Amino acid sequence: MGCYNLMSLQRFQLDIASRLQESPFFANVPVFILRPRAALTAAQIQDRINASLGALTTQNGKAGLCATVLMPLLNTQKQELPGPYFHLKCTVRVQENVIVNMGPNGTQIACEDAAIAVAQSLHLWTPGGTAGIVRAAQETIAPNTAFEARVTYDVLMESELELPCPPKTVQPLLINTDGSIILTCADTGAAIYYTLDGTAPWPGNASYPSTGIFYNGPFATPEAGTLVRCAAFATGVPGSDINWLQL
Repeated sequence: MGCYNLMSLQRFQLDIASRLQESPFFANVPVFILRPRAALTAAQIQDRINASLGALTTQNGKAGLCATVLMPLLNTQKQELPGPYFHLKCTVRVQENVIVNMGPNGTQIACEDAAIAVAQSLHLWTPGGTAGIVRAAQETIAPNTAFEARVTYDVLMESELELPCPPKTVQPLLINTDGSIILTCADTGAAIYYTLDGTAPWPGNASYPSTGIFYNGPFATPEAGTLVRCAAFATGVPGSDINWLQL
């Protein structure tokens, strides 16, 4: 599987919705995306969902049933891999107002059947460029009783998201020899900062000041018990891992 950039999580949610919207099964079933933005708040999205279930708005003249793609969840099951390598979970929530849905202007599609159709439409589908193969989770469809007067099922789909490991400055070497502390970094031109008070060694900025000391040459070994910490910073990339020595 290839690597994907940091914006692919948003695209993945849109891909899931598009996959359902293109299916003939959902021709009369609106598919919403629960992703609040300045132009469309979470409350406005919920109003649209309520309107479609209550027959205030229709799709192709039908109402009473809708699907909502929730914001994906991520966890890291393979913590030893760079990136990190995410296990991606995406829930599609199918909801039905039975009175409207089975009425003369309803879709006549039961919520349970729609939930199965979601799983069938997405299982072993490859979105390409945003995540890996989408699969139905082991516990794929679960009833959700949190919504009064609505039949609700949550359909859980899974995939993987492998992010590229961003470059960072090489960790500096910390040497205590002949009564002196010597710091070096393999990244030519990287600035090294160190601290002797236990705080994080970094240059600091106007918002977050730092006690980091710019390293410009060997300095006398501090007294026993001092924690020496150092990190290197090169232009255009994140700082290095912190090296340390407890005297």
